[in-house]
Amino acid sequence: MKIYIPRRTDDKELGGGWTFVHNLITALEGKVEFVQGFGSCDIFFIPGPTIAERDAVEEAKRMGKKIILRVDNIPRNSRNRNTSTSRLKRFAELADVVIYQSEWAREWVSPFIKKDGVVILNGTNDKIFKPSGPKVEKEGSPQYLYSRYNRDETKMWEICWYEFQRLYYRNDNAHLWMVGKFSNEQKEYNFDFFGGSENNYSYMGVIKDQETMAQIYRGADYLIYPYVLDACSNVLIEAIMCGTKVLYFGDSDNSAWEILNTDKKEFTLKAMGKKYLDIFESVM
Repeated sequence: MKIYIPRRTDDKELGGGWTFVHNLITALEGKVEFVQGFGSCDIFFIPGPTIAERDAVEEAKRMGKKIILRVDNIPRNSRNRNTSTSRLKRFAELADVVIYQSEWAREWVSPFIKKDGVVILNGTNDKIFKPSGPKVEKEGSPQYLYSRYNRDETKMWEICWYEFQRLYYRNDNAHLWMVGKFSNEQKEYNFDFFGGSENNYSYMGVIKDQETMAQIYRGADYLIYPYVLDACSNVLIEAIMCGTKVLYFGDSDNSAWEILNTDKKEFTLKAMGKKYLDIFESVM
């Protein structure tokens, strides 16, 4: 079975979609063949609507290729040249199967694209993200962590900032690690912490290495997780797999409760790979 994934990633790229692609390739190694061009594929797999080009998907459909679309959310037109929602809808029309990243994503997106599908939660590399192994030494007690890749407003940094201030004033030994992209102004002015808390955080920058990130998760006592409208957070799953406790400050309008109430064994690459392989085989 030959699978084509547009714009295949390498280990240096970050972001939820690219992390998923790398994990899927690892999970299905030796079980399918990933090809560089869709002309020779059996299945054209779209990891997300902003990753594929409309012309390529339509040509693949004309050639008789099976189209499988993975949907996490409704992408923003403002970030994608005003084309993302139209691509999402068109790809759904062409798709033989739609895979939703969570029950929340299916409930949210399916009324727009008018197509139901199956739900497969993300998996992660459980050989890396696991409770045992080296860990970063704590700088406080409790040691808190906030992690994101981009500065998307749905990652709700301000909620983390607010909650950590409250935690600090109840216990001035509390310490916060921060991972991801922040503005130069925030870095220059202590991320707006005050009253002593400006001395109890460490900014670690953008972490590209998964082994390093796993050591940070294992070193933290708690992940502060305030994300909203997130279909299936890799950060949340990675933290859970490393044994980090989660302080969830979001609402019920995303997939966090699904993830928190799912058995950890469902987040292994083996489990995720089997579910995707079953879908791929079902369309052949």
